[in-house]
Amino acid sequence: MLGELKNIQVVLVRPRFPENIGAAARAIANMGLGGLRVVMPQKYRVKSVNALAASAGAPVLQSMTIHPDLDSALADAVAAFATTARTGEKRGRLTSPRNVAPEVLSLAERGTVALVFGPEDRGLTTEEVDACRLSVNIPTTEAASLNLAQAVMVLAYELRTSAMERHGRKTRAPRGKPAPLAELNGLKEHLVQALVAIGTLPADNPKHFFRPMKLALERAEPTSEEVRALRGIARQILWLARQVKTEEEEEE
Repeated sequence: MLGELKNIQVVLVRPRFPENIGAAARAIANMGLGGLRVVMPQKYRVKSVNALAASAGAPVLQSMTIHPDLDSALADAVAAFATTARTGEKRGRLTSPRNVAPEVLSLAERGTVALVFGPEDRGLTTEEVDACRLSVNIPTTEAASLNLAQAVMVLAYELRTSAMERHGRKTRAPRGKPAPLAELNGLKEHLVQALVAIGTLPADNPKHFFRPMKLALERAEPTSEEVRALRGIARQILWLARQVKTEEEEEE
């Protein structure tokens, strides 16, 4: 029961305080999520981490992995969700923990899903947010004084509550497994190159104008086979663009 929670990984990007790593591990253990991944921790003091994790969080720390960048932490994930305290168009599609929980759980039935949290002082960069499917914003008052570990607990609680509710009713049979993010990101880059080559996207800032198509691809949840098919189209576009360019140069 609630097995999909085990496919949910919490990813802490550049956390500043080791105590928050330990407290996050404790929250993960209490709510039954799958594990913890840490990207470039600014400080890692074992004593401080262990003290806040307590005995409940010890197994999470034992299986925790540390990564040199966000891409490697998300390499095996079928989807990632960014958390942000800020709003605005550069934060991507925004939703609340309660609203996003069913989508996260549905994806977790088919593979690893990552919940990505930024450093305590600055949060995730726009590029890091863009690596994720959408952004989750915890509704607070103007005080907005949640720390990192508290934010992890809020999302973990909403996911566990939603999982308990959904197991009380019949769910649809799972679809095919979505392609890992590494494959999906490769497709996005390939499509950007192809669309720049034929003039659909401007060469000076293509990713900004590609964002609507990026969001559509993420909502579609393509499988690995579908990603390969779409990359075949991108390759053909690039080949044709080179042919046209060669013919134009020969005419000159």
